[in-house]
Amino acid sequence: MRPRVLLLSQEVHPIPPRKGAAVEQWIDAVAHRLDAFEPHIVSVPHPELPDDQRVGSVRYHRIHIGRVYNRLFRKITRLDPYSYLDRVVRYARGVAPAIVHLHNAPQFVRGIARGLPAARLILHMHNEKEPRFDAALDCLAGCSRYIVEWYRRKGVRARRFIVLPNGVDVNVFRPRWEQVPVGAALKARFAIPEHRFVVLYVGRISPEKGVDLLVEAFRHLDQARFHLVLVGEWPKGSASTSERVAYAERLQRELVGLNTTVIDTLAPDRVHEAYQLGDVVVVPSRFEEPFSMTAIEAMASGVPVLALRKGGMAEYMVDRENAVVLPPATPATELAARLRELAASKELLDGVARRARAFVVGRFTWEQVVKETQALYTAVLDSEPGFP
Repeated sequence: MRPRVLLLSQEVHPIPPRKGAAVEQWIDAVAHRLDAFEPHIVSVPHPELPDDQRVGSVRYHRIHIGRVYNRLFRKITRLDPYSYLDRVVRYARGVAPAIVHLHNAPQFVRGIARGLPAARLILHMHNEKEPRFDAALDCLAGCSRYIVEWYRRKGVRARRFIVLPNGVDVNVFRPRWEQVPVGAALKARFAIPEHRFVVLYVGRISPEKGVDLLVEAFRHLDQARFHLVLVGEWPKGSASTSERVAYAERLQRELVGLNTTVIDTLAPDRVHEAYQLGDVVVVPSRFEEPFSMTAIEAMASGVPVLALRKGGMAEYMVDRENAVVLPPATPATELAARLRELAASKELLDGVARRARAFVVGRFTWEQVVKETQALYTAVLDSEPGFP
């Protein structure tokens, strides 16, 4: 009998996700490729799928919290006597997992450690979040060395610390030189001029992602030669109560008069299409980017990446080898100058793109991530529990 593993994340996105939720995509992609362990996934409800479901070897349990409970105990009284975490623990006791693989939810550590004392606990972080728990972990995994070291400095106690990166399906994210007709058809669909150099951004529209820096840089470019394409989720709501909404509204005003195509969120099974639109993908993050799914998806798609040297990206990007990397505090004028240079450097872009594709195929496939994940599970079960 294969050891059981319970995989879950925060009480936010369903699994499989309906839009770009990298953590939930990781859980679903890895679970379906595990062959030495029996995967059980817990998430919030999916509007199109049943609360209990089995797909292949993967068992899904989606926790449904009723409207009356939500309104009375979460919105009005905020008592939450039978919380999402309580329901996770109750379900998990019936599963009796050997390992709980908890993603990006340090707030659940204490409850899981107490409620499932026999299970080995792996906390897998994809972002910086204050670790307000005192329990010792069997493992702290991070999507990059940057994230792992951040938690070490925060004093997290764990038997082992390990980098467990994100992955990409290289059979779905195919290099654009193999799909020239597909790219041309997509450009026609979105009315993107054929003979302009297309600068592509893929990701959420949020201040820390630095889209405003890219837009400012684009203002310095010849609008007859360049075209900007923004693909991602624009926040909705009131600008008076949401900084992200206010930021998005300012950004929309700044786009006026620029040669720009804005494409809203694509479903996960269509995200690969976005990369066929670009001549270069820019990752202009202002914060220490923990990893960047956009970067490895672009690299797998054979599109050169231009990025600021931030966070975990610096661990796998080598300037002019598999990406074009700029200093962390690069101003908009310098970013624009580099884009002009790249538009005139077809040989450089082609070489970077081909080496990047080969690099991702060798390092960041889901098959490689699953191999490392199963090796971690085996090591955790073979060692003494908790902190030495």
